[in-house]
Amino acid sequence: MNRLIRADLRRILRKPGLYVILLFIVIIILGRSPAETSGEEMEFYRTFLGFWALTMISIPIYNAVYSDELKSGIMINVIGMGMDRKKIVLSKLWDCFILLLGSYAVLYVAALISNSATGLAVTQKQNTFLFIYCLFCVVRGIGIIALSSLVLFLTMSGAGGMLVLIVVGMAAEMTLKAIQEVTELPFYDLSYIGLLNRSYTQFQNGDIGFSLIPALIYLCVVIAVNTMAFDKKEMNL
Repeated sequence: MNRLIRADLRRILRKPGLYVILLFIVIIILGRSPAETSGEEMEFYRTFLGFWALTMISIPIYNAVYSDELKSGIMINVIGMGMDRKKIVLSKLWDCFILLLGSYAVLYVAALISNSATGLAVTQKQNTFLFIYCLFCVVRGIGIIALSSLVLFLTMSGAGGMLVLIVVGMAAEMTLKAIQEVTELPFYDLSYIGLLNRSYTQFQNGDIGFSLIPALIYLCVVIAVNTMAFDKKEMNL
């Protein structure tokens, strides 16, 4: 599986799509007008990095890791060579995790440069929580991509998974909050995104952040379903 991950990353990192998106986001971070206070500046990053940037970054990663391999037949060829399907599912998620982690490392550095150039009194503690939030964005992105790849494995259609990725990435949080407000039922609070956001807030307040545990359980369940769905999928090898 390690050789498959290394081969995937070598192939993916030769593609320009992710670099273009990262450069675009970095330009936005460095070129925007700063907020009036450091607190408002941190709130901007929480909204931008956890919503718009995550969706923009996830699209080329999903395309490179899943859609391109499906179109080119690489995934089918790997199965035909005897690779266990469970390892394929896990290797693709590791690809996504590494790419998301590397992308957010770049964005975090860009945010630090922006913070130092604004003249705002951004504290070391705020920068530390920004780093933690970037890690939460990576976990959130993996969950969204895992759900999208489940659709791909069930339908063998990259377009179907891409649609889920965009809709979930851009509308899920607002939709769940709206439904919870209307029904007064904890749809958002008990969702994957809601649990991650609550866990981050708990960390900010000095608590352990136990809400992260059920969120990770959700992620493990989706990965397990991914594995079962792909394992049972009939494919022409």
